[in-house]
Amino acid sequence: MRTDMFQQILNDLNSSSADVEASALISTDGLMITSALPAGIDEDRVGAMSAALLSLGDRAGRELARGSIERVMVYD
Repeated sequence: MRTDMFQQILNDLNSSSADVEASALISTDGLMITSALPAGIDEDRVGAMSAALLSLGDRAGRELARGSIERVMVYD
């Protein structure tokens, strides 16, 4: 039931702006919880890459003494 609610939120986010092309909710270990990705996108690969980005961002924050990060967003 929660997954359905998250899915609707992502669908609403994607349709709220032409600038938002895809969205996903991914656990810190790369597990795809739910997504609204374009057809043909490998969800497992996106999940794994997102977990790697989060890990690198967290490490960079610590190395730069900026604390922990809250989220990772990718813009084009």
